Amino acid sequence: MNYSSVVRVLGLLMLILAGCAASAALLAWAMGETQQIISFGATALGISVFASSVLLLAPKPSRRARPSDALAVVLLWWFLSPVAAAMPFVFGVANNSVAVALFEAASCLTTTGHSILGFSEASWPISLLYWRGILHLLGTYAAVVMAAGVFAAINLGGPGVHRTVLFTVPDASYFDAMPRICAGVGLMLGISVSFILLLLLMAGVPPVRALADAVSVISTGLVLPDAETFLPPNPVASFILAVGLAIGALGLAVWLPLRIGAVRSAITDPETVVFLLLMLIFAAATLPLGVSMMNGLGWSLSSLSTSGIPLSAGARDAEIPLTLAVLPALIGGSALSAAGGIKIARFIVLGQRAGQEFRQLGYRRSILSFRFRDRELDERSVIGVWVYFIVYAGAVFSVIAVLAFLNVPFEESIRLSIGALTSSGGLIGQATDNLGPVGQILLSIAMVLGRVEILTVLPALSLSFWRG
Repeated sequence: MNYSSVVRVLGLLMLILAGCAASAALLAWAMGETQQIISFGATALGISVFASSVLLLAPKPSRRARPSDALAVVLLWWFLSPVAAAMPFVFGVANNSVAVALFEAASCLTTTGHSILGFSEASWPISLLYWRGILHLLGTYAAVVMAAGVFAAINLGGPGVHRTVLFTVPDASYFDAMPRICAGVGLMLGISVSFILLLLLMAGVPPVRALADAVSVISTGLVLPDAETFLPPNPVASFILAVGLAIGALGLAVWLPLRIGAVRSAITDPETVVFLLLMLIFAAATLPLGVSMMNGLGWSLSSLSTSGIPLSAGARDAEIPLTLAVLPALIGGSALSAAGGIKIARFIVLGQRAGQEFRQLGYRRSILSFRFRDRELDERSVIGVWVYFIVYAGAVFSVIAVLAFLNVPFEESIRLSIGALTSSGGLIGQATDNLGPVGQILLSIAMVLGRVEILTVLPALSLSFWRG
């Protein structure tokens, strides 16, 4: 393990978080929110001192960094950043607990978005709402960079699942390849949020709500605490939010072709095609419940994107059975997006492999191959996907089992487990009302595990990973 590179990169990331906290402190000062000025100021100062000390004391790397070093940075960032980001939710909120603050920070950073803070809708400090939005953006940025850079390098889920034109193995240190990925992802987020924001403003949405909703749909999260129940003001705004959710759920799968004008490639990308097909299937499944096809499409889009933003009253108020409600979230969006879930790419790989098996039934000695995004995949790809499915299922049942010991009803434990692991704030809903501190911390860990795609944590459990 190249500890020098790991701690220096981690220190730099923490300085970025400190800068965001400082900007929130300035906003609190402008809004006259004294308690938040102190909390954000202390957060910015504390993180800055820690990160600066790390950067000053850590020696320059003596050897080049490897993908395993980047994986170490990812794991440390996702488990440490919620702790650092939780401070404003502790010191800036009266009578709040550390467990609630950790849940709130983890929910925002993982773009789950569900809030359990005890504010009424009209009494949220503006600076804390701003902090929620900033954490959503940071989490989205980190998640997409992680998928396109780190996961692509370590071949998580099989070759080709996370690969993009942004990633190339560098000749020198691994981190030399990251600026190109970071710049591409930053450009995607900036343009996407600005585009949706402009359209929402033109549709008559108030500026604060428009900005929060633009960040919510691109991050597939819930920036404003009432976003789970608040409906768009008009049909035009609903359509714009639907477009934003599709962009957020597909991420780089559509952005990379679109940036070079390859519209046809973006539309015919396998994840795009399957995403649209799943939308139709799940919308059709709601028809027997009395939901119209249009409302069903809105619900399925919101669920597949693991956002939970209601696009229509009909879908929001419908009694969706638990089995149907959790399926879209489990599938999720593109492997190159901030959407949660197992990811569509892995289902495509398994589906293609199953089709290959059927074709070989009559010709057992025939040699067939299957491809994903113009890359030929082998048995190792399928094995990697199956291992991921097994680990994911194990994580779901483990969280359900622990919640059962906390006396959480079975159906609620299913919602909480799958909602946390898939970053689906809308699926969690009101099931958190009776959770105590232990349950809140458990769900915070589950949200982080879901964001790092669970499988990446297994190498970190071995001492050889940290010694290598």
